[in-house]
Amino acid sequence: MLIMCGMKVLLIITHGSMGGAGIMVLDLARGLKAQGVDVTVGFGKGEYLERRLNELGIPRVRFASLARSRNIFSIPLFVLEIRKFLKKNRFDAVQFNSSNTLAGCFGAKLSGTGVRTVFTIHGLSVLDRHYASPFLKLPYWAYFKVFLPFADEIVFVSQDNLREARLTGLTRRGRVIYNGMDPTALTYWTKEKARAELETITGQSFANAYLIGSIGRLSYQKNYSFLIRTLPQILSIQPTIRCVLIGEGKKRALYERLIKKYRLESICFLAGGLEDAARLLKAFDLFVLPSRYEGLPITLVECLFADVPMLVTDVNGNKEIVEKENRYKMDDTKDFIQKFSGIVSRPQVTGYESLKSKFMFEKMTHAYTSLFKKP
Repeated sequence: MLIMCGMKVLLIITHGSMGGAGIMVLDLARGLKAQGVDVTVGFGKGEYLERRLNELGIPRVRFASLARSRNIFSIPLFVLEIRKFLKKNRFDAVQFNSSNTLAGCFGAKLSGTGVRTVFTIHGLSVLDRHYASPFLKLPYWAYFKVFLPFADEIVFVSQDNLREARLTGLTRRGRVIYNGMDPTALTYWTKEKARAELETITGQSFANAYLIGSIGRLSYQKNYSFLIRTLPQILSIQPTIRCVLIGEGKKRALYERLIKKYRLESICFLAGGLEDAARLLKAFDLFVLPSRYEGLPITLVECLFADVPMLVTDVNGNKEIVEKENRYKMDDTKDFIQKFSGIVSRPQVTGYESLKSKFMFEKMTHAYTSLFKKP
């Protein structure tokens, strides 16, 4: 193990709630601490990260100007806040996560401390080719073009995102560091225990059911409306199917209306947001991710280590985790049904050993550590 005693690193993320990027930051902080790095985590609102960091004995700091917002006035506020913080608290490197934190790279340079800046792009989001609305692309494009030059290193979590960023001229720089998992820290409940928990939450019985489901925000990105609309056709293939969606978000009301419209109240259930939901993955016979765009979904990496079969859209980092026969064209019902039929008719390969090696915790931690050192 590479020991980096004496190095001080600050990891910053917009929000301290549950989510893929937050899990990655938590794991990276834990890995850096194990390597002897003096690590601190900064974020805005949210209690999940604070509680977990306390358990690990890792210091954290709140930034009042950090929030999930498209308010442009929050940008200069965060620039000034991070500048002031770094002048008072010296660090060797700062790693920024999510678009809201990008302007912090500029604030770090303004501090005059010589701190090294690393920005991780967890997904292109509004700038992704699959994002529907063109109106937000221009301001986001301008924001990235202005502040990306202040990042000493730019990290992408998928090869697809890096290629797209280069092809569109967003940036010519960048490298890929896959999000990693520590198998020794993962706790998956047995299928029986996980199903019993979901039965308690939903008030339904899943005995003898073919249970499909997903974990993620109820958002435009995750596109669960496609899955709900497709369920009536899936029923004709697998009559015992039941569906549980774990997560919370702005699209809940829409999904509730769709479930009612298609008379799926006894088939499809919204379980709400659950902490450490990955422990329930083994409850599913099939994990489905119908997202419109992604970086590299932490939930799919968790599925790898849980040995849970997956059916996902053929977009972005999904392609770097899931084999071709278990990927379908986004919003293509015919392709989805065809792939689903193939999955339920053949034994699913589990083990994923060759894939797991790409997403090991140690690889991620060591890769970031090398970036934090001054050249």
